[in-house]
Amino acid sequence: MLVISISIMIAFFVSLLITKWQIKSFGHAGIDGTDMHKKHKPRIPEMGGLSAVMGFVFGLSLLLGEKRGLEEPFFLTALIGIIGAGLIGMVDDMVNIRQRSKAILPYLFTIPFGIQMMGNSLEFFGYNIEHPYLLILIVPFGVTCAANASNMLEGFNGLGAGLSIIVSTTLIILIYLNDGPDLGFLILFPLLGAVMGFGVFNLYPSLIFPGDTFTLFSGAAIGIAAIVSNLITPGIILFLPMIAEFFLKFKGGFKAENFAVPDKEGYLHSRTDKIESLTHILVKHFKLKEWQLVTIIWVFEIILAIFVILFYIYVF
Repeated sequence: MLVISISIMIAFFVSLLITKWQIKSFGHAGIDGTDMHKKHKPRIPEMGGLSAVMGFVFGLSLLLGEKRGLEEPFFLTALIGIIGAGLIGMVDDMVNIRQRSKAILPYLFTIPFGIQMMGNSLEFFGYNIEHPYLLILIVPFGVTCAANASNMLEGFNGLGAGLSIIVSTTLIILIYLNDGPDLGFLILFPLLGAVMGFGVFNLYPSLIFPGDTFTLFSGAAIGIAAIVSNLITPGIILFLPMIAEFFLKFKGGFKAENFAVPDKEGYLHSRTDKIESLTHILVKHFKLKEWQLVTIIWVFEIILAIFVILFYIYVF
């Protein structure tokens, strides 16, 4: 437990320090974007997820040196899927790859992990999936869905980082309740530390944006952790806001943006009459500033997390 505690601290401080360096360096290098929800539209450094990926890698390096079994292909292929998703996000932050590519490439990176899952079984809402060739298809598909769903619900200061912290913490609690730790536990702790280190500078008012580097990486990491810990059903429930966001975006052909228009007082107004995002629903029906909108989504996610934990305690 001491090694794991040190791991999360290393991940936190590495991510924190690299994020601080990015804030100073990336803006000068032109790696930045406009903060659409601020009155003066400041330019903010982009691709902050790079710090979370590096914090995760440093935190995990300690575990790889101390924990037996982590050198096995099962765990290493899981890491390929996680780091691969982060690399795809990084490329997208630099050159804007097509949505179709972002859907396919994480799948390819996760196929080795799917092969390693052959011979295992996964529980999906009470139904056990055991067929080896079906697992090769389902496991990469599930990780890809988690990565892309995490990427859908973003665009506001701290939103994605906060959701990742809530979901990761909830899965850690569930693994404890299931007499952990296990491999999912060892993925989630460095992830949590890395996301918290980045989140210090990403919370409102954000000094750096996460970019697809962060969202694809964190979504893939959470998806893989849920799979190796056989917590797919709780994972899906926790991802309900992101899943709902996916279907709303699908209805609009994935052309809609989450962005709103701030007025002089900072209250957000929808840029479209259509509802193609959860954020569109909130700004159409409530008078909200950016931090209030983010807080509402966080609170809803916390309610889901409490429900999942209670359901796991009293039903499973």
